[in-house]
Amino acid sequence: MERSKKTNSEYIIDALRSGQNLRSPDITERVSELSGRDMKIQDIASILAKLSNSDKCDLGFLIQKKKTHKGFTYNLVPESFDLEPEHLYDLTRKTGKNRFTLEQAIEDHPEIKKHIKASRLKSPPMRRTSRRGRPPAMAAAARQSRIPKTTAGAELSDQAIKTLFARFLEEVSDQGGLNINLNLNIRFAGFGSE
Repeated sequence: MERSKKTNSEYIIDALRSGQNLRSPDITERVSELSGRDMKIQDIASILAKLSNSDKCDLGFLIQKKKTHKGFTYNLVPESFDLEPEHLYDLTRKTGKNRFTLEQAIEDHPEIKKHIKASRLKSPPMRRTSRRGRPPAMAAAARQSRIPKTTAGAELSDQAIKTLFARFLEEVSDQGGLNINLNLNIRFAGFGSE
């Protein structure tokens, strides 16, 4: 189903499909021509920042951003030209019914895999979280069972401590970081009238 009106992101992708290294002013000019509207460079630069960031947008893996003496230039990786424009548009979205995903792009065009971060290629298992962002109690119990247990008074070897610490750090990174809440109580003694 063909939509009649394109978004600014789609016009930017159309401009990048030229294969040239383009700066923000060049892209702004092309988007203005393609859309028939006068575009502001700060609006285009803001959208470009999102599109070229692979943490925020899957298309970011396929956009090369290079620093030059005049500023940054942007272009699509050559392997992405085999993708349909609609597929590139879908890579800018996080949700949507029947949208084309990065996994589908890799499956259909394995040559783009070299541009994808290894951490993104490993699809992490989906976790249910409660309203406060904590994993359910069963998941917490399962994680605790993976931590090696020692008997009271037993000493851990250096290797065992390193393994334990590595597992701890892995769990912390899997959970998205470490939140520390600290309560500090200070009691002064000797300031009475006795």
